[in-house]
Formats: sequence, structure tokens, C-alpha cells
Amino acid sequence: MWESGGGPVHDLIRTDLAAGGELVRTLAAYFDAGGDVSEAARRLVVHANTLRYRLGRIRERYGVDLDDPDTRLLLTLAARLIPPEGT
Repeated sequence: MWESGGGPVHDLIRTDLAAGGELVRTLAAYFDAGGDVSEAARRLVVHANTLRYRLGRIRERYGVDLDDPDTRLLLTLAARLIPPEGT
């Protein structure tokens, strides 16, 4: 079912997973931390600015609105159901 989908969220997930899943892991940590950048960065063991940069890349490169509730739901489900390789 996932593979038949389209749009910015699907493009983000497909492209990122093919590249190792850094952005998917970032989104999972960000959502698990309730949108708290500092906490998500701590969980990923990266600087908070690194996490902000990744979130900015997601917004700019894929046109994904992380503030939209429907988009957040889809991204949360995708990050949980389609984990990056090796995790």
C-alpha cells in the first residue's frame, strides 16, 4: 500500500530511506519528543542545530509542512512502519 502512494511525504520517505534514513530517524525522534528540538537532538546524540538543519532540509527540499496535522500523522506513521535499514 505504501509503495502505491505519492506526494511529498512519500517522496521524502522513499528518497531518504534509499540514502540511509537519516531524515526518517530525525523525524521519528522529533515526533517522539513531542516536537522538542533539544530533546530530539539529545536522543539522536546530535547538536540541536543539526536537528534544526535536518528539519529545514525536510521542509525546503520536499515541501513538507511539519506543522500540518495530517502531514505529521502521515510522517509519524511512515517513520514507525517503514524503519530505515539497520535499525
